Amino acid sequence: MIGESTLRLAGFLSDCETRSGQTIARELGCTRAAVWKQIETLRQLGIGVNAVAGQGYRLSEPLELLDREKILAVRGTAFQAELRQLDILSEIDSTNSELLRRGAGHRHSCAVIAERQTGGRGRRGRQWHSPFGRNIYLSLGWKFESGLGQLGCLPLVVAISASSALLRMGLRGRTIKWPNDLLLEGRKIGGCLVEVQGDLNGPCHAVMGVGINVRMPDIEQPKSIGRAWTDVSSHIAGASRNELAALLLDELVKAMTVYRLGGFEPFREAWAGLDELKDKPVTLFRDQKKITGIARGLGERGGLLLERSGVVDEFHAGEVREPLIYSGRSRL
Repeated sequence: MIGESTLRLAGFLSDCETRSGQTIARELGCTRAAVWKQIETLRQLGIGVNAVAGQGYRLSEPLELLDREKILAVRGTAFQAELRQLDILSEIDSTNSELLRRGAGHRHSCAVIAERQTGGRGRRGRQWHSPFGRNIYLSLGWKFESGLGQLGCLPLVVAISASSALLRMGLRGRTIKWPNDLLLEGRKIGGCLVEVQGDLNGPCHAVMGVGINVRMPDIEQPKSIGRAWTDVSSHIAGASRNELAALLLDELVKAMTVYRLGGFEPFREAWAGLDELKDKPVTLFRDQKKITGIARGLGERGGLLLERSGVVDEFHAGEVREPLIYSGRSRL
């Protein structure tokens, strides 16, 4: 578990100025030996810390820690009026799991954001690569009076909301790979995981998780991502995690109100403009079977329309792969 001292040290060094061991020890109220141990902990977390002979320590690149007050202060956002609770955690197994552990009555309009996940999950049980202090790992809980059958398109709405937040950051070239992989210029930049509990006739409680790559470490592509990836900072220098977290919360909260009142119809046009697979040959893997056809957009109930031999069917589950699986990281 990431201790308070480690978090304070990361914040103290975040501006990349060189700090002597003595200065750090005085700031943290600990010994020089304890400082060295905390420096090693940061390195184990993937944070580059350089030792400068005769001067002290400095980070190899700037680090922006999550700050609740900075998130709430981002201009152009109105989610604060609807959000009941916002928790910033240093480390958690997964933000979705954290909300699910809370009683159903304590999830609505509550958000959790973490510096690091040790057991982050993507679709179909995949592990989500979650390095410390680099990306967005966010979950929002929401209560719907409607039943389970009315929430089938919720994952699509969450993906559209995340894409809208990226647009507000200044990123164009965004698409969504059905049902909720976030792509930028064909490379994966994020993903969503929606988990719903409730009755067929309602009410239902949804936990909506979103992970977005903001400043990934320059390492070999994690296998868990499964295709070429990119991050926000590769396209926008100095991109702020706190700003993106605020914009993401704002888009999600606004979308929940619209979805509750109008279902998926108000989002259908936005989806059509973001559909990565439309009119492409794809293979759908489901129930240990491979179904190959041409993607023809979205069905009435949010499923993938797949044309085979002139017949179009709607599929609601499965893993979609395109003929070309990208490899390598974006280099701009």
